[in-house]
Amino acid sequence: MMGTRLMGTRGVERRTVPLALVAMFLGLVLSLLSGWVGAQAGPLSSGGDDWPEWRGVVESMPSGGLTGTWVVAGRTFQADSGTQFEQSHGSFQVGACVEVKYQTTSGSYRAVKMETKESSDCGNSGGGGGGSHENKAYGTIDSMPSGGLTGTWVIGGVTYTADASTYFEQEHGGFAVGRCVEVEFTPGTPNQAVKIGTESAYKCSGSGGGGGGNHPQGELYGVIESMPSGGLIGAWTIGGMEFMTDSSTQFEQEHGSFAPGVLVEVKFYTDSNNVNHAIKIESKYATDHHGDDDDGNGSYEGHEGHAYGLVEAMPASGRMGAWTIGGIQYQADSGTRFEEEHGQLTVGSRVKVKYYLDANNNRVALKIETTNETGGSTDPSHYKLYGFVEAMPAGGFNGQWTINGVAFMADQTTFFQEDHGLLAVGAYVEVEYTKTNGANWIVKIETHVPPGAGSNSFYGTIQNVSSTGAAADSAVNTTWVIGGRSYVVTPATDLNDARGALTPGSTALVNSYTDASGNEVATQVRGLLLDKQIFLPVAMR
Repeated sequence: MMGTRLMGTRGVERRTVPLALVAMFLGLVLSLLSGWVGAQAGPLSSGGDDWPEWRGVVESMPSGGLTGTWVVAGRTFQADSGTQFEQSHGSFQVGACVEVKYQTTSGSYRAVKMETKESSDCGNSGGGGGGSHENKAYGTIDSMPSGGLTGTWVIGGVTYTADASTYFEQEHGGFAVGRCVEVEFTPGTPNQAVKIGTESAYKCSGSGGGGGGNHPQGELYGVIESMPSGGLIGAWTIGGMEFMTDSSTQFEQEHGSFAPGVLVEVKFYTDSNNVNHAIKIESKYATDHHGDDDDGNGSYEGHEGHAYGLVEAMPASGRMGAWTIGGIQYQADSGTRFEEEHGQLTVGSRVKVKYYLDANNNRVALKIETTNETGGSTDPSHYKLYGFVEAMPAGGFNGQWTINGVAFMADQTTFFQEDHGLLAVGAYVEVEYTKTNGANWIVKIETHVPPGAGSNSFYGTIQNVSSTGAAADSAVNTTWVIGGRSYVVTPATDLNDARGALTPGSTALVNSYTDASGNEVATQVRGLLLDKQIFLPVAMR
């Protein structure tokens, strides 16, 4: 896991000089050695090539990419298209330890090569100050220093002081008011922060119930990867995480038997030894594989999604073939439906695409329609994609994510939100992103209850579908009335009209969950075509 103190390591350029000049340079050498012992930033030996080196922590870097102005251990470098970047020991981010090979041009420093290093290479232990600290607490940031990280912090209502010796980690997002952090500290008035690091939101949710005592409690939606042989008690691997079950664990298999490949909801707590104990495991559905709609219901459970973006490229002749929408490629075939209610489908059109993953992990478009909506993006120039996490960085959130076959990059500027389960392999997520220097950079990633995985299911006639209207700039929550019941439909809701229209008078099956305010939030609304009638005898008295 990456992290670093806000201090650098100064090395010495070792050169061979004539004996007669030793006395002349003795003062300079002693000064450099003193700086080295003090672990201050400075030049290192050229390492066998012609470029001098500078090693220290990143204090600032370009936003949305790697080319531009960097400040490393107090020195400003310019990175351009010719700069080589290597992420050997984690991703580039503020607080990372890096080594810069550079050339000096007219008093400025051009980065020839930048490479991430172990935090210990910058004079840091990587373990929160170099020792074991028994005083540890989790809490959300109430306030923090302005203009830097050293100064007074208030975390979970408690005041801490951070200085140049404090070790900072931002592996679960950047520091911000409201962010969950772990703080190791030396008690005092105020407490001295030894380490402050961002954490997954559930670590700040200890609630004293459900079998977990005061330990942090969370939930996640994920696919079973492995489970105990010969029973249900023992070690499970779900969504890339390991859980332990015992006689107190609740098991519910109403929606299918437990087996590898089944999507489940897990409620759990994490003990002081960082072991995850399952309080409840509930099956939701068996995921579809290899592009097959296994149960013929018009859904590709666990392997589908939708997205909002601009058409950047489309087939030159006809509509069958490759489309590029929001920087991501989709395949249109004979089964793809096209709708042009809000203008023609041309390059530059704003569209919504509903898709599934085939056996080769290609995104096959089920429907492409013009729209005035952006999926709720915070900026109209951003794109939105909804899908399932296939891979994510190890040990944190910064680095490369794979979501429905698309590679995305996240760093300390990305906003991570876990309102509906942990960010884990198999989670259903909303991704707001931009395209920068050929890469998809995540602005925000948020978990949602997967389509069809809500606790409630109901079917009835669609009576009312509220709409944001043609002039709307982005999708917002709307209210649908189905069978006399009101449902909140969000941009994350899967609207599936493959088996029946989603218009007033049509029949639909809606899956939902009840939010904290008592509202029924739809995870999926699926059209049904009722083509059979059953006549029952009437009993007369």
